[in-house]
Amino acid sequence: MVLVGANREIHAAAIAAGYRLIMRGKPVARRADELDASQWWSQSRVLALQWEKLERLLEHAYRQVPYYRQAMLERDLTPADIRTPADFAKLPILTKALINEHQADLFAANADRAKVIRTASGGSTGVPVTVYHDPAFVAAYQAVKLRNFGWAGWRPGRAWVRLWGSQFDVKPHQVLKQRVWDKATRVRVMPCFDMTEATMAVYAADLMQNPPDVIEAYVTPMYHFARFLEERRITGIRPRGIICSAEMLFDHQRATIQRVFGCKVYNRYGGREMGDIAHECPEGGFHINAENYFVEFVRDGRPAAPGEPGDILLTALDLYSFPLLRYRVEDVGSPADGLCACGRGLPLMRMVEGRVQDILTLPGGRYLPGEFFPHLFKDFDMAQFQVVQETLDHLTVRMVRGPRLTGDQIAYLTQRIHEYTGGTVTVDIEFVESIPATASGKFRYTISHVPPDFSRTREPAGV
Repeated sequence: MVLVGANREIHAAAIAAGYRLIMRGKPVARRADELDASQWWSQSRVLALQWEKLERLLEHAYRQVPYYRQAMLERDLTPADIRTPADFAKLPILTKALINEHQADLFAANADRAKVIRTASGGSTGVPVTVYHDPAFVAAYQAVKLRNFGWAGWRPGRAWVRLWGSQFDVKPHQVLKQRVWDKATRVRVMPCFDMTEATMAVYAADLMQNPPDVIEAYVTPMYHFARFLEERRITGIRPRGIICSAEMLFDHQRATIQRVFGCKVYNRYGGREMGDIAHECPEGGFHINAENYFVEFVRDGRPAAPGEPGDILLTALDLYSFPLLRYRVEDVGSPADGLCACGRGLPLMRMVEGRVQDILTLPGGRYLPGEFFPHLFKDFDMAQFQVVQETLDHLTVRMVRGPRLTGDQIAYLTQRIHEYTGGTVTVDIEFVESIPATASGKFRYTISHVPPDFSRTREPAGV
């Protein structure tokens, strides 16, 4: 059934009333109300709340979690000794390999394991990891998602669409809750694994007939979908906002998506292990959801300065059953000074380079961010590309070549890559029929098998 005009508004109002009824008294609803208020606090008040929550989590981890108790004892620390971010940095960095190795010791002794939800990442960085979420954490990340979606124009009772890869893992006893959540928030998923022209035509028709407030999408499938619509002159899909995530969002992709859909594109940073870490507001500020997460940016073993790239370390402040303290997610970003024009007190950050594996390490200690290549290639006729660094001095550029890409243009691009890599790297061009996405449906423009590790203390070697 297709609803139009006043009928659609009446239907949406009825759904909104049902949403409020279903959500009334639920932990996620209470938390969402709290977050709606705290976003407007002063930054000092937000950070004070964040630190209070971190102190409580540290006390819990020391008393209940064998892994962290041992880590603190080895460093002659107790929670009372951790009074500043510098003190907190004395705790070891938690890596994916360590999580996989110490699963049993990362569980809290008082955790109700019957209620935890197993969540596994897709391993797009080469190391799959499994973590466990408890109901309090789930309520916290669902609540912050609702807040962030509100920034993009979503309203209770209105639909949103996910152009997405895999769904969250749900245990049998969680199926009903997941269905209630999806029904209450009117989420529908459009899988993005196989974005053929036939699939995109079906999606376009669906979105025309059942328009959502917000579309949440992986960047590359959304960009390809926008180009498909533009090439076929399909218009009329007009959400209030589009939220892009899971991959780096480049300027030319944002511009194309905004032009085709006629709405603002919002960038988001998050992951399956942690939820939504940061989100762009209507004024363009990239806000950390600081009530839920303690975020560190580490460069050469020290805190990165504002604007300086560093390894991102995350601590989930509401995850008690399987705490993740100083978790290295293998992403690179930087802290940002000041306040946003929107008036929110939430601190700001920038995604600088994307994933650590997207950054090329060059001879002499220099780095080349993966975003260099989309900017270099965006005006040339290639359907897809991927740059793979196998060794320090060798790159392979895979291209799905378009009919207008000439030999002279390929020579020009090769020369530019030589120039930016200092002339010390061999560049091979490889023409392919297609480039597959990762197992979770994401697409990687660059893959480095010799990525940097900014979190380690070392002598500065380059820019």
